Amino acid sequence: MRRRILVAILSVTAIAIVLFGVPLVIMVVRFVDEDASLRVERQAVLASRNVPADFATGADPVELPSNGDGVVLALYDRQGILIAGAGPATADATTMRALNNRVVDDQTANARIVAVPVAADERVIGAIRAEQSTAGSDARSRRIIGLLGGLAAAVLAVGAAIGYVVAGRLTRPVRRLRDAAVQLGDGDFGIDVPRSQVPELDQAAQAMTVTARRLDDLVNRERSFSADASHQLRTPLAGLRAAIETELAFPRPDSTEVLHEAIGDIDRLERTITELLTMARTSTVIDAPVSLAGVFAEIAASWHGPLTRVGRPLTITAARHSPLVSGNPARLRHALDVLLDNALRHGAGEVRIDHTVTTDAVTITVTDEGPGFSGAPLSPREPGGVSAEGALHGLGLPLARRLVETMPGRLTITRVAPHPQIDIVLQRADAPRR
Repeated sequence: MRRRILVAILSVTAIAIVLFGVPLVIMVVRFVDEDASLRVERQAVLASRNVPADFATGADPVELPSNGDGVVLALYDRQGILIAGAGPATADATTMRALNNRVVDDQTANARIVAVPVAADERVIGAIRAEQSTAGSDARSRRIIGLLGGLAAAVLAVGAAIGYVVAGRLTRPVRRLRDAAVQLGDGDFGIDVPRSQVPELDQAAQAMTVTARRLDDLVNRERSFSADASHQLRTPLAGLRAAIETELAFPRPDSTEVLHEAIGDIDRLERTITELLTMARTSTVIDAPVSLAGVFAEIAASWHGPLTRVGRPLTITAARHSPLVSGNPARLRHALDVLLDNALRHGAGEVRIDHTVTTDAVTITVTDEGPGFSGAPLSPREPGGVSAEGALHGLGLPLARRLVETMPGRLTITRVAPHPQIDIVLQRADAPRR
């Protein structure tokens, strides 16, 4: 691309030089010729003033003035006979036309000839013929043309230098755009193309940067969906499998009961998949009042069976008269699913879901009687608590925290061990906005 830009600039410069230089050379050559003709004519006119009126009949010889311009003068009478000076013995065609009272300018291959009439008493009595070699004017023309050619070469060199700089200035941002496109194709969405002060290229760079960020967000949400789906579907599928295997091992009198239970579990799985897809494909969260009673009822219906099968009770504090909270019911339910799954797999004893109400917030507390998060470091940002990122990795707590923070809310591990306690703090729907 640099070569093409440089060639284009040099071509435009050369065309401009030709379009301007050729007419200029023609005008210069014509000006030099006309100036030389005027000089010769002036010498002839000056000589004609010194010619006496009786030069043809007088006894005194006529002396023509000498000059240093190489002009050769000759005087002819009315009949075209050479009287004085150096020239043809009889007048040539140029001199004969001058005898008709005209100033005649003519040029041969090697000489420039000017003839002027000599008048006395308002009549033509002869003619002065002036001749000068064209070698001097031709040399002057060549010198001027040489200067113009040198100037054209200098202009072309300056154009080449400017073209090289401009080509580099234009190709650098284009190369950066190319490199950014290659990085984007390789999966690097953190591109940031520097600005180049070229509006069109800057607009393309900005569009590519925005596209990279959108792709990064899309890929991250798709990855989050894969991780969230694998985590959220693992326990329901395990429960469904356990229920079917139990039915096969210990069949009940009515075999349709397990089918109805399986259909209910499948419905919950379909709803979970739909909600996870919606969360993955939607970057914004619809903030609406959430009823804790409704969410707790769904949690009880989903988790009472799995916990009962392993001999662990689930206790949920009644939230019938609790205030509404701001958030998203699906995200809150999934966050609680994560915490209960964590309690089922890694906890022990009774699992409790309580809540406390303050003037501007509602805190949901999940506890069990297990050993807790042994070895989990305390969060430096939350005194007395542990962030989800500081808890044991792989237990789903980062997912729960991410879901809570999008509502928005706050998830903290208030007690690490024993009997771990996790709090979800949500803002009341009727609390004043700050």
